[in-house]
Amino acid sequence: MAFLDKGSKRNLKDTWLGKIIFYSSVLLALYSIYASVYGYPYAIMYRGVFVLSLVAMVMLKYTTPGDTKSKVGTIDYVLAVSSLVTGMYIILSTSRLVFRTPFFDQVYPLDIVFGVVAILLVLEATRRTVGYPLTIIAIFMLTYPFIGKYIPGMFGHRGFAFERLIEQMFLTTNGIFGEAVGIASSYVLMFVIFGEFLNSTGGGDFFFNFSRSVAGSARGGLAKTAVLASALFGSISGSPISNVATTGAMTIPMMKKSGYQAHFAGAVETAASCGGTIMPPVMGAVAFLMAEIIGVTYTQVLIAAIIPALLYYGAVYFAVDSEAIKQQLKGENKADLPPVAKTLINGIQYLFPLIWLVVRLFMGLSPSRVALEAVFWMIAIALVMRKPKYPITINGVSKALVGAINSLIPVAIACASAGLVIGVITLTGIGGKFTSLIMALGQGMLFPALVLTMLVTIILGMGMSISPTYLLAASLAAPGLIKVGVEPMAAHLFIVYFAAMATMTPPVSLAAYTAAGIADADPMKVGFTAVRIGIVAFVIPFVFVYQPQLILQSTDRLDTVFTVIFTIFGVLALTTGINNWLFRANKKWEKVVLLISCVMMFVPFYFVNTMGLIVFLFVVIMQYQSIKKFLSKCEVL
Repeated sequence: MAFLDKGSKRNLKDTWLGKIIFYSSVLLALYSIYASVYGYPYAIMYRGVFVLSLVAMVMLKYTTPGDTKSKVGTIDYVLAVSSLVTGMYIILSTSRLVFRTPFFDQVYPLDIVFGVVAILLVLEATRRTVGYPLTIIAIFMLTYPFIGKYIPGMFGHRGFAFERLIEQMFLTTNGIFGEAVGIASSYVLMFVIFGEFLNSTGGGDFFFNFSRSVAGSARGGLAKTAVLASALFGSISGSPISNVATTGAMTIPMMKKSGYQAHFAGAVETAASCGGTIMPPVMGAVAFLMAEIIGVTYTQVLIAAIIPALLYYGAVYFAVDSEAIKQQLKGENKADLPPVAKTLINGIQYLFPLIWLVVRLFMGLSPSRVALEAVFWMIAIALVMRKPKYPITINGVSKALVGAINSLIPVAIACASAGLVIGVITLTGIGGKFTSLIMALGQGMLFPALVLTMLVTIILGMGMSISPTYLLAASLAAPGLIKVGVEPMAAHLFIVYFAAMATMTPPVSLAAYTAAGIADADPMKVGFTAVRIGIVAFVIPFVFVYQPQLILQSTDRLDTVFTVIFTIFGVLALTTGINNWLFRANKKWEKVVLLISCVMMFVPFYFVNTMGLIVFLFVVIMQYQSIKKFLSKCEVL
């Protein structure tokens, strides 16, 4: 897995350099809060300062891939200073950059020098924080403007001057400092800060305890606790890998101890964590990116995502329950579990800010402002309740701000690197050519176009985090899907689903590898089992593309209700067929019939849906009657 290696974090705690970075992070976070909610500075200046400040931190905080030395070298200092000087150049050139006309006004020699430096610094920062896959993609795309004239066919072009490439990437907001960085430095930052304050005041423990109090006593309760806790935590974090590492450290050992096999425990955590990105009310960073690109409100994205997300977690929950029945696993003793009411009362300080957040978002307010309001409420309530384990002090607030910056570094650097790729796509027009390819496939055959988009997204997502995967795949494929008739919301949500599920899809399933490390299990076995548990996520996107009623994009309410009902039964048929369990283990013919019935309930024809439902209910009745006979014989004996 050396190809996927990235740099490791240096231990700079209690060093003079660590203290400088700490206070610099606090200042950057405070400035970003002001800029996002109140200041609204010029985009190219703010984004430039934000990205290049983070790049400087990366050079000092992260080693190069494979380097085990924690000492900061001379080259690291040189790169950090170069990044800060480049940022200063942007500040001093702001008035000229804001009012210049791209590709018409003169490009100065210093523009080219600092532009080259900025590009190289972003690539190196990407290599250290994200790894080689995105770095290589960015480098390849940067060569495309020059080699395109040698490429025959539709993907060739006339070629571009070096000066034009640097201008696009460095002097405009269509390259490094594009919309992706703009969203990362505003909406995403504010919600990462919200998540940090939630955790620093005990929110992570509350989510776990609440999930345990609700589901812990059910059969296989610890696995169901993992599903609920990962859904709650993952929606806020938006990162399947960090979700696995955080909640999985608690849930996976507990699942193993309760009787689940190691690979299954890792797979449950992987599937549950990967679903966090598609689960409202936050959906991590990708919901903000999606809303900005489509041109809709954040609330509209949440509304569209809610039903498919609930279906996904319902299916995961059912798969866990089936495994618990097979292995005859019982839940925890109720006496050992925290009472639900008491847990809720103790967690009121976390519930109120979350409720406030959702209500204010649905009122149409700016996500950045709403997130800041929720943080203030959280601090105020924590000060009143004064929990000794989670004190709110100046130092605690500073640590939360620094934690937010640290969490945001890989996302922001990935967005800057994705900006390089998107800049080339815009400059060369290759996106339009990819759109033409999808349109050609979609003429009377939408399904092949969707499969192509799915494969591209999963391949990109195997080596990258969700945000850059979505950005790149959406830039290439979404316009083509929309032009062949797919609803914009459905097209983009389709890509989001496969960007999220790429992290658990073998052979390069980063979330599964993380879970396997905690579970001490075979990563491939964890990955394939996670795909089986979360199979609904690979099917539902096709359903809502053909039937956008499922994501509430239809004005016909009756049509929406019927679509949702048939899809629920279709999901039940799919999960029972794939997991080979309904009331008992499925016979071979029952498994085949269940999978056929699920397909029938997913297609956009009510007559076929009804026939599929009848077939499904036939298997349900058959199994119920057979298990009933078996139980009655047991009673007689």
